[in-house]
Amino acid sequence: MTARGGYKRSVRILPLRPWLVTAGAIVCLMSAAALADAQTRPLRTEEATTGPAGRILFETGFEAIASEPSFLTGVERTRWDGPLLRLVYSPADTVELDVEWVAAVGVLSAEDEPRTTDFGDIILRTKLRFFEGQGRQPTVAGRFGIVLPQTSYEDEDFRPLGLGPNTTRFFIEALLTQPLGPVQVDANLGLFLHEDPTKSHDQLDFVSYGLAARWAVGSGWEIVAEVAGRAGEGKPGAGERSEGRLGARYSRGRLRFDAALRRGLLSEQGTWGGTVGLSWTIRPRS
Repeated sequence: MTARGGYKRSVRILPLRPWLVTAGAIVCLMSAAALADAQTRPLRTEEATTGPAGRILFETGFEAIASEPSFLTGVERTRWDGPLLRLVYSPADTVELDVEWVAAVGVLSAEDEPRTTDFGDIILRTKLRFFEGQGRQPTVAGRFGIVLPQTSYEDEDFRPLGLGPNTTRFFIEALLTQPLGPVQVDANLGLFLHEDPTKSHDQLDFVSYGLAARWAVGSGWEIVAEVAGRAGEGKPGAGERSEGRLGARYSRGRLRFDAALRRGLLSEQGTWGGTVGLSWTIRPRS
């Protein structure tokens, strides 16, 4: 349990060893992205469309952002997350199941805080498509999921790290995709429930949101942009989030490459950062 649960446990923090960097690079090189429905990288906003029955998709990526303050000390650090490992399976045309794990998270501090790394959280999601739009009609879906904490609240000497809240989180959202000529607009709106990291048997409720646009510019290229986050009254370790992203995707066969510039829109989010990723459609359909 964490410190908020009444007693502490010793947690070993992973040092940033060469094998971890090498493994992350190998994973990234072995993954790539396909032009297919319901792929979100490099965005957070989810499309309402779903993949065909039997499709299996693998995604990976790495991201970082500068000047993200520790929710415990307020010290600004450069935070990095990756590699992302995400597997998406479509058991039916209207359903998608996915499991996501960020293999490692870490911070680099310019002050006296230690340079630390740890495992990232695991996320389980289910998406159900309710209505498939034809022509200019919108596609409507819903999804729900749970975040299982893996990132430690403290190190082996019981010093708080501020890498993650080590709490369980749950979300449920409505999804909409609306075609507007060459542009696809995606909108998400829902409820995000966050366990209080400072008080047992309590939770914080947020409104989660996302608004994204995807513009096909030809020859496999797509320009993407979004604003996404969560709004509500938060606490340290479970605060509001808001971020803007602007990037591009390039598709070739079953492979798709992506990159985006990140900008935190709240002080808790950090300032400037970036993300790069790849996806690979392992099996297009049954």
